[in-house]
Amino acid sequence: MGLARSLKSVAGHNKNSKLRTQNLKVMNDYYKNLPQKRMGAGVLIFNEQDELLLLKPNYKDYWSIPGGTIDENESPRQCCLREIKEEIGLELSEITFLCVDYKSASEEKPESLQLIFYGGALNAGQIKKIKIQEDEIDEFKFIAVNEALPLLNESLRKRIQSCFESIKSNKAVYSENGRKI
Repeated sequence: MGLARSLKSVAGHNKNSKLRTQNLKVMNDYYKNLPQKRMGAGVLIFNEQDELLLLKPNYKDYWSIPGGTIDENESPRQCCLREIKEEIGLELSEITFLCVDYKSASEEKPESLQLIFYGGALNAGQIKKIKIQEDEIDEFKFIAVNEALPLLNESLRKRIQSCFESIKSNKAVYSENGRKI
């Protein structure tokens, strides 16, 4: 390549680089101003008797399932796996997506997306290894689903009922405010 062509190529590259830098700044500003939704993820875990694992968080007046807020740059699946390890001390590798629920804003909380995964059934050996995160969780128990549902808050109860439909049909479910769409 001749010197003149090389210089033109560099000059054109510099022009394109400057334009690309300007475009990146515009796009970054655009994305920074988009609405952001809070996201949470939880997992349904059972024992071999098909009883559901519930946790009693010490900061809530109702029972819950393993899960929590999805951190920045963390996928919903990664969140579930992290929360399982943190809250009950187990490492699961196989979880399956069941449902997503859009939750409208309320007086207490902004709008959010809540995702639920299926974590399978733990055997007796795995259950013996459960070690709860004592600074957040007071206790855990496995309980029949029909007895578990009244112990949950209304939105989680509705979401979990959609998840059972997802497990039976082997199809993911989308809901809004706990109502399947």
